[in-house]
Amino acid sequence: MNKYKVVITDNLNGNCHIEKGILESIGAEVHIFRELHGDELCRAVEDADAVLVDMTEINSEVIASMKKCKVISRYGVGYDNVDVKAAAGAGIKVAIVPDYCVHEVAEHAFALLLSFERQIAQRAAAVRAGRWRDVQTPGIRRINGSVLGIIGYGKTGLALKSMAEGFGFSRILIHSRGLEPGLEIDQSVYSVTKEELLRESDYISIHLPLTDETRSFIDRDSLMKMKKTAVLINTARGAIIDEPALKAALEKGEIRGAALDVLSHEPPGDGFYLSELENVIITDHRAYYSEDSIALLKEKCAANAVSVLETGSAPYEVNP
Repeated sequence: MNKYKVVITDNLNGNCHIEKGILESIGAEVHIFRELHGDELCRAVEDADAVLVDMTEINSEVIASMKKCKVISRYGVGYDNVDVKAAAGAGIKVAIVPDYCVHEVAEHAFALLLSFERQIAQRAAAVRAGRWRDVQTPGIRRINGSVLGIIGYGKTGLALKSMAEGFGFSRILIHSRGLEPGLEIDQSVYSVTKEELLRESDYISIHLPLTDETRSFIDRDSLMKMKKTAVLINTARGAIIDEPALKAALEKGEIRGAALDVLSHEPPGDGFYLSELENVIITDHRAYYSEDSIALLKEKCAANAVSVLETGSAPYEVNP
C-alpha cells in the first residue's frame, strides 16, 4: 500500500520521470493529469497528500476541497495562481522553485534588449521574404555608453547585472526595496530610487514577483517619467505593467519601445493591441526555458513535496 498520494494537476513539460522517481522513493503514488478544472480538479485533489501545480489556479474553493493535503508545490518562481492565504488557513504549506532558471531569464532579458536594438526580428523576416538590405532600420542606437536600469535585485537581477557589465554601459542602476538608494554596489553600478531609475535609464528590465504591491508597478505615471528614447523589458509577470498605459505611451512616442516575454493575459485573445505595434517585441513566456532548467525545476518541485511530507518543512516555502 502506498504511503502518500501525490497529484500533478497540469503536466506541461513532457514526461514526469524525474518527479515520479523522487516521489516514489518515499512510497508515493503519483497521479498525473494534463489539465484539470472545476469539480474535476476538486475531486482529484480531495484525498491528495501533496499537489504539484504549474499554471492551474488553486483558489480557495479548491483548497477547501483538500482533506489531507500537506503541501502545494508550484513548478516555478511565482505563485500568483495559488491562494496562499487560504492554504495557510488550511495548514497547507506552499513551496516554489525560485532558482531553477536564473540564468535563462537573465539571458532572455538581455536577448530581448539586443534583439530590439539591433532589430533582429525585422531583419530576419526581411531576409526570409527575399529582401536584402532594402528595409530601412532607423533608430538603432549604440548600447555601449548607455544606461541600464534593473528593477528587482534578486538572483535574476543580479545575474543580468553580471551579464551586462561586459557590454560597456556607462552606468547600471538598480532599484530594490532591499537596497538603500545612493549606494555604489560595484564599479559604475548604483542603487537608486524608482524615480531616478525611470528618469535616467535607456533600457529598463523588470525582475519582480507579482504581488498586490507590484501589480501595475509600471503605470502611466512611471511611463511618463521615462526617457522618450527608453526601452522597457519585462520577463517577470505581465500584470506588473499597466498594459493600456504602455500601449498609449508607445503610440504617442512617449517611450521608444518595449520587449516583453510576459503578458497580463496569456495567451492573448483576438485583437490583442500590443502585438500590432511595430515598436514592440513579444515572445511567448519562454524566458525560463532550457532543457537544463526544466530538469532542475522538476527535481526541486518534487523535492519540496517530499521534504514537507517527510519533515514538515521545505527549503522554498512561501508561507512557513
